[in-house]
Amino acid sequence: MTEVGQAQVLNGLTKRCLSQYRPVNFALLGCATGNGLEHVDANFTSTVYAIDINQDYLTTTKERFGKQISKLELINSDIQHDDLTIQNVDLFFIGLVLEYVSPQKVLNKIIKAIRERGVLFIVIQKSKRTSFVSKTKYKSLEALAGISNEVNEDEIDHFIRLNNMELINKQRIELTENKAFISLEYRKCRD
Repeated sequence: MTEVGQAQVLNGLTKRCLSQYRPVNFALLGCATGNGLEHVDANFTSTVYAIDINQDYLTTTKERFGKQISKLELINSDIQHDDLTIQNVDLFFIGLVLEYVSPQKVLNKIIKAIRERGVLFIVIQKSKRTSFVSKTKYKSLEALAGISNEVNEDEIDHFIRLNNMELINKQRIELTENKAFISLEYRKCRD
């Protein structure tokens, strides 16, 4: 991911969200090895849910952040097929995960986990004339090219708004002339 600055951009977005919203309960879906968790401020955030399908990533996340984050809950889950049992999340951050799952199925679970007035922050990738998965020195990432799909942000937006969420910000972040991120930021409405 570093060849086009993706990891750095996701890190910066995580930092901004944590600083802006100061969540008590923060969930990071697709945590990988914990990119962005160094920005968790224990003065505000008491619980961090690090969710990933890859147990090795979770082990590395625990090694990196287990002492810094006193209540770091590691969740090894295939979000597409497993139930999501967490609740009352103040900030739920999803960075480059919806491209690998059925977005509406996964978002339905996530929205239920967010507390009233909580925030959902989504980052999706847009590509022009290039492979969806960036060429990197990590050959294992290239295997993802066969299972990834472009996400239609208008369809996602429509679905999320139908589920008691309001759009509060949308941004396009250009990475290269052929790749961009779209960030979508929602707040859960009062019932």
